[in-house]
Formats: sequence, C-alpha cells, structure tokens
Amino acid sequence: MLFTMYSPMEQFLIYPVLSFNLVINNIIFYLFIAAFLTLFLGNLISNRVITSNWGILSESLFRSILFKIESNLGPKFSIYLPLIYTIFHIVLFSNLIGMVPYSSTPTVEIVMTLSIAFTLLIGILLMGFLTHKLYLFALFLPGGTPVALIPLLVILEVIAYLFRTISLGLR
Repeated sequence: MLFTMYSPMEQFLIYPVLSFNLVINNIIFYLFIAAFLTLFLGNLISNRVITSNWGILSESLFRSILFKIESNLGPKFSIYLPLIYTIFHIVLFSNLIGMVPYSSTPTVEIVMTLSIAFTLLIGILLMGFLTHKLYLFALFLPGGTPVALIPLLVILEVIAYLFRTISLGLR
C-alpha cells in the first residue's frame, strides 16, 4: 500500500493492513513485528555455542535486569524474570520500530499500554491473593487507622491503586 504523507500526524492513523475474519491494522502489525524480533533474536542468540556481540548484549541485559529485580525485590522474586524480561523486550523493539520513518510504535496507542498495565495488575493481584490469601487486603489499609475511618480509607486506597495503574499505563 503506497501513499503520500501530507502531515506529520498521519503516521498515527490506524488503517487495516490485512482483512479477513480478523482485521489486522498497522499497530497490531508492528506489534507482531516486535514480538517476532523478540523471539527470533532470542532463538538466534540461545542456539549459538560461540557467543557473538548479540549474545554479549543479551547476556548483559539479562544480568542487569536480574540484578535490578534481586536488589529491589529480593532474590526469591527472580522467578518473575522471564515475564519482566519479555515485557522489556517487546517494549524495546516496539519503540525501536517507531524509529523507522513512516512507521508507528504500538506503544503509542493508549489501548495497548493500558491493556498491558491492567493485565499485569490483575496478574499481580491474583498471585498476591493466592500467596497471601486475605492478608493481601492489608495493602489497602494504612497502619494505625482508626476503626471509624477503615471503610473510607479502604475505598480511597483501592481507587488510588487503580489510578496509579492508569497513570503508569498512560506514561
């Protein structure tokens, strides 16, 4: 599909690329490219016996993210490294695709960033509930709260927790 751009804002238009029972627009197409690059480079690097510059780069990114997880969350939370590492790579390659002229990044769409944010929020709350049971609700109650203010503060903390997710998803 060849077209001429007359305005810089036209790169943010969403148009169908493939159309069958499911419509694939340009944003989803670029997201597929980012996911393909993530998988392709991961397989290319992991299948080599002798490391290359890509392997050294991947290993240093892996170690850096692992160090950040262990220093901020603790060593027992390093089991979540594959999830964080995958999200990091998809966002990285999505933003790198946006540097190609006349293309757009999938992360420019609010729907994508908010869906990632809310999916992670639901997953974190589910894992927290399965791990800590009802003690998870202590997250929404500040210590030393008077009994009369407990219902109001719980509602305010839940709203603040949701809006924190929305604000981080919009960034």
